[in-house]
Amino acid sequence: MLPSEMGMVCPHASLDIDKAGTFVSCGLRGALLSPHSCSSLCCGSVSYLKGQLSVGQEATSPHLPVYLGVASNMLTSDEPLADLLFEFRGADLILRSHDNQHFRVPKCYIVNSSPVLDEQIQDALDTPEDAHGEAQLPVVQLPESGEILRNLLTFIFPVTPVLPSSAEEIMELLSVANKYKMVSVMDHIRNRITTKDKLFPRRETTLIVYSLAQTYGLPLEVLRAAMDSVSYPMDIEDLEDELAIMPGVSLYVLWKYHKRVRAILAEDLKKFRSSGTHGTLTGLRCTESSSSHIPRWVDIYIKSISENPKLFSFVEFSIALVRHVRDGASSNGCACANITTQTIRNFWKALASVYNSSLTKVCVAM
Repeated sequence: MLPSEMGMVCPHASLDIDKAGTFVSCGLRGALLSPHSCSSLCCGSVSYLKGQLSVGQEATSPHLPVYLGVASNMLTSDEPLADLLFEFRGADLILRSHDNQHFRVPKCYIVNSSPVLDEQIQDALDTPEDAHGEAQLPVVQLPESGEILRNLLTFIFPVTPVLPSSAEEIMELLSVANKYKMVSVMDHIRNRITTKDKLFPRRETTLIVYSLAQTYGLPLEVLRAAMDSVSYPMDIEDLEDELAIMPGVSLYVLWKYHKRVRAILAEDLKKFRSSGTHGTLTGLRCTESSSSHIPRWVDIYIKSISENPKLFSFVEFSIALVRHVRDGASSNGCACANITTQTIRNFWKALASVYNSSLTKVCVAM
């Protein structure tokens, strides 16, 4: 498939969620688009299951979990996932993995989480299977492994959610939730990823995530990985080494996105410098000013982001300020050493707005 024939990921809008966890408006962030049109994600209800048993508490409700061989405080511990057995008192359904692991669960949780599994459960109820001593519970056979299903169930039931240890497994978990149309579960997983910051520790991982997201059809992850890749160099001469990580078509699409975003970022940052950083540094006296009447060291720092977006970091900005002050700026009547916190905050907010806006002006081909 040619890039021009692929769908697109549009980053231009977002979903708003109220305090109760319900979508109150729907935008286009992460929607799959044709090259010429946009269609938004469906609005719906987001409801994360929460709750836990205290140590020693007996599960008296048929929907409270009882774990075989695992203490009730397992719900808030960091025990290995393999030790967590989903055995619910009063379970009315068995989920069976391809490696023959059984999960006895109340079907109401599954039905409320996935319309796809709801249909499979109804089919299982219509054609009951001989359960061989399993109290004749309906069995739903699933193609996933027991490990990935166990991870998935921690995001459905009131237990501590558990992310897999690798980026590849996390992407597989997201793809399974996507396959079963578990909208709220996917949000739950993504929130957990954000909290743990597990996906993008280095360039190679970013490229792997991008490739897997393309394969699994996960537009938000495609967009996030593409945006993260902007921080890394991607020269056409060096791309041959990346063919072991992703298919050539995906790599070409990412390179085109990377090139367009870099060009837009450079132009937007140039306008930001010319505007005098939107007036955020007005009145700041420095012995060396640029033609835009902002401190020259600030102008140099902003320009450096155009050449190396990885320098877009408050730490890098602080280093530039410290270096300027250390080089004797204060002894020459420069006021930069006494720049106020509010001035810095206003400047960084304006710069971050320009940077993020540049990255979201380009759609990513799917």
